[in-house]
Amino acid sequence: MQTCPPGRRLDNQLRVDLYTSMQTNLKPLDRRQNTAAQAYAQLRAWIISGELRPGQVISEPKMAMTFGVSRTPIREVFKRLQDEQLLDIFPQQGTVVSPIDIALVRSNQFIRETLELRTIALAATLADVQDIAGLHAQMEAQKQLVREGNHRRFFAADDHFHETLIGIAGQPAVWKTIEDAKAQIDRVRHLSLEDPDWLRRIYTEHLAITDAIACHDAAEAVVAMQSHLHTVYVAIDKIALAHPHFLKKDQRTESPAF
Repeated sequence: MQTCPPGRRLDNQLRVDLYTSMQTNLKPLDRRQNTAAQAYAQLRAWIISGELRPGQVISEPKMAMTFGVSRTPIREVFKRLQDEQLLDIFPQQGTVVSPIDIALVRSNQFIRETLELRTIALAATLADVQDIAGLHAQMEAQKQLVREGNHRRFFAADDHFHETLIGIAGQPAVWKTIEDAKAQIDRVRHLSLEDPDWLRRIYTEHLAITDAIACHDAAEAVVAMQSHLHTVYVAIDKIALAHPHFLKKDQRTESPAF
């Protein structure tokens, strides 16, 4: 029987701690709303943020207990996340958080880069004094988050920065397209931002983009943004060295042991 590679197995105590921690930090579901939709949003957020690590085994009945619902909506949630390539379901065995698919990251990154390089050039041309002041205020807020080492709030600030730039370009709807395409990219971003040095690097790159916008230098803004977006590939290399089992390998044939 195929087995899981070293480091992928969870012992019973770790499984207990996992569900206890999730249940403790989980906001109760609103029973007046669709509970499956709420469970989906929360479980998806845990996967993308890295709170549930790639390769981590999760249990349908225990997840149902965690959310305080029956197994039927959780089964629906698992199937939906499988369709998004965020969960791998092994019939009669169990379910694991999908490893990060580098091919999907590259495809998502192609979409994001195509859209953001076009909009950053527009933003550099269209930004007014108020826009530039707002970007500088965001840089000050990001600097404080870097000092605190608060990678979760920095992640949100990072997204807000990019959304703001797209808004300055006069194309706010483009951000929704990017959001829909970047789930796999966000998994890489969350893992990389756990490193304080990476926080500083991303902040410095944001400063370079802001400076180019402030100078209305469209060409430099495009160069700075392209360099910034390409850091996702550097992040993948770092993850591959530190946690190779977090990444999907085409040649890997083993399935997890449950």
